[in-house]
Amino acid sequence: MLLYKIVVVERSDRGRGLFLFSSRNGIQHRLNSWQDGVSGTNCAIEPGKNWTYVFQVKDQIGTFTYFPSINFHKVAGGYGPIHVNNLKVIAVPFPKPEAEFDLLIGDWFRTDYKSLRSSIQDRRLSTQIFEFPDAILMNGKRPYTELSVSEEYESFTVTKGMTYRFRISNVGTVMSFNFRIQKHKMVLVETEVNQAKSIRWNLTAGAARPNPQGTFNVSNITLAQTFILHGSKGEINGLSRYLVNNVSYLTPETPLKLADLFANGSGVYQLDQFPTHSMNAAAAYGVSIVSGIHKGWLEIVFKNDLDVMDSWHLDGFGFYVVGFGNGDWTPAARETYNIFDPVVRSTVQVYPRKWTAVYVFLDNTGMWNLRSQHLKNWSALEMRSKWH
Repeated sequence: MLLYKIVVVERSDRGRGLFLFSSRNGIQHRLNSWQDGVSGTNCAIEPGKNWTYVFQVKDQIGTFTYFPSINFHKVAGGYGPIHVNNLKVIAVPFPKPEAEFDLLIGDWFRTDYKSLRSSIQDRRLSTQIFEFPDAILMNGKRPYTELSVSEEYESFTVTKGMTYRFRISNVGTVMSFNFRIQKHKMVLVETEVNQAKSIRWNLTAGAARPNPQGTFNVSNITLAQTFILHGSKGEINGLSRYLVNNVSYLTPETPLKLADLFANGSGVYQLDQFPTHSMNAAAAYGVSIVSGIHKGWLEIVFKNDLDVMDSWHLDGFGFYVVGFGNGDWTPAARETYNIFDPVVRSTVQVYPRKWTAVYVFLDNTGMWNLRSQHLKNWSALEMRSKWH
């Protein structure tokens, strides 16, 4: 059993009591949802204290990142890479590179992260301040074209004719980007989130990542549940909020896992009161906890009612990206699904005014976080959907 350990030390923020959670996108945390690093399911880390995460990575070979999940600390640069390497007895389907490099690319703002955090409550300020970053950083360093003589930019030393692996991660909060190396061709060996519509599994090749669900073909499964989730924006009591089916998540004082363990949720949340197939008539706050059938197949349809790209992430699982479409989803859209070789992701894009459909096999018991991955929607507006 391969284990990872991450030690997180929390410091006070000018006297303000903070709790830091370290989220690790894509790591499934088999059978221990209370360590997934998000508010509600993770135990809080008190100021000045430390916490050691211990989790099994199982067969999840690849590139991952970690970052703090509250109070916009990610904007301040709180992130880093995680490598899960293959065992020597398991070969990867490409030649061993000469060396490898991490390349963490993200947006940067001159405005302090606390001001950015406050600005999202005001639509006018949010558009002016948060939507347009001031620079793009590579491993925390400024672009080569924007440097003075004394400033350092990112560079890599390589040998002509050799092959190198770059682990490239978008650690930003606003922008998507394209990456190229001038006058060089690249071979894509692994990807997460993007291009799920065009990339297919090569089912004839061996690989170092066996699928825990047994197959990449989902043509013979029986659906046990369907959730249809509309992501939109609205106002509640004059404040701008991200909404899911017209519900904006309201963080309770008692962490959800503690309420679940000691009181079966009593007085903290009401199980299955969240509308999973329709939108409420008016925008309102709620503690959104829904039930999933253990070892059942769940279909989730993400509908983006916004004019900008959105993305959704599910902790604890990988899901099969089976369909994309325009306008409103209907059951007839299943006839267009790719059910023979869909890619498995933990995060998927949802285009403006369109929908994305995924299948997920609920074999990892616990309370797991399902969220819009855009930081503006997530860390500050506290949108959560969890199932139990």
